[in-house]
Amino acid sequence: MRKALLASALLGLSINAFGQTSKLSLPTSSTTETAPAGQTSVLKQGNVINKKFEEDKDITDARMKADSGSLSKYSLKFSLSFSGPPVGEPGSRYQPNPDGGICACDTSFGGSIGTRYRFDSKSALSLGTGVNMLTPFHSDTRRYETKNPYVSYDRTARVGDIQMRNGVSATYVTNQAYRDIGEYAGIGYDASVIYNFGATGFAAGIDGSVNYYLFDRGPDFSNKKELKTGRYSLGLYPQVKYNFTDKFSMNSSVALNFNNPRGTEDYATLWNRTLTSRLGFGYAVTRDVYFAPYVSFFPKDISDDNTTLNFATTFSIL
Repeated sequence: MRKALLASALLGLSINAFGQTSKLSLPTSSTTETAPAGQTSVLKQGNVINKKFEEDKDITDARMKADSGSLSKYSLKFSLSFSGPPVGEPGSRYQPNPDGGICACDTSFGGSIGTRYRFDSKSALSLGTGVNMLTPFHSDTRRYETKNPYVSYDRTARVGDIQMRNGVSATYVTNQAYRDIGEYAGIGYDASVIYNFGATGFAAGIDGSVNYYLFDRGPDFSNKKELKTGRYSLGLYPQVKYNFTDKFSMNSSVALNFNNPRGTEDYATLWNRTLTSRLGFGYAVTRDVYFAPYVSFFPKDISDDNTTLNFATTFSIL
């Protein structure tokens, strides 16, 4: 009898890496539970720990769906990206840095891992940290780091034909390049907006972010790179996209980045960074798994020394 109960409990644990319902149940008689608005009804044995919410019908964009995370109440969310060397110098340990400022410019496999609590079909709270393998193709300098733990809240919405996702976050800075100049934390707001042009397949949108950084000391005026570092920053990333199918698209975007340098006392001063452009593809393997390879380059100086091959992936489990 004891062995039968143990086997039943183990069978009640279901984990699906592609966003299916994950349930943990006790080996008792089955009953049907009527779910609150915004949740699916579930057949439960005992107490269902991880309920799954209904899909947010307002959001149809594949990338935005994946970014919003699993529909389960409790889940794990991951991101994985590759930042490659210049195509003209494939043996380089670093990505191009035309502005010459302080940056985390090592080539890397990086991303984040986090736990996620979903309040309803539109909003969720995340807690996680960054994970990096730096200079992955150079065994003599290859190193691993966990960095910048964070907490964030995000919500999806729709106004007319405009789909949007908004988020706020707080980050504790552990990246050594920034700790060396006294930066220890940051708070931020980010947003994504997309508009589909009917049944044409074309879409246009913009991503944006505003970040404010906290320092435990004043700037070192003998360090020119440190003086260029932002007290706060603003990023705008307009994009156009063509959807071949609901899952597969081609996209192009530019990155307009500005910061308020620590070398000035005027909080209204904004310095623009070198314009960056991307050209790439996006493919939704499932609702919760999105893969996006892209080429990054600088329009004012298009050359193989300033062009890199990269990819970004977002996926959730449970």
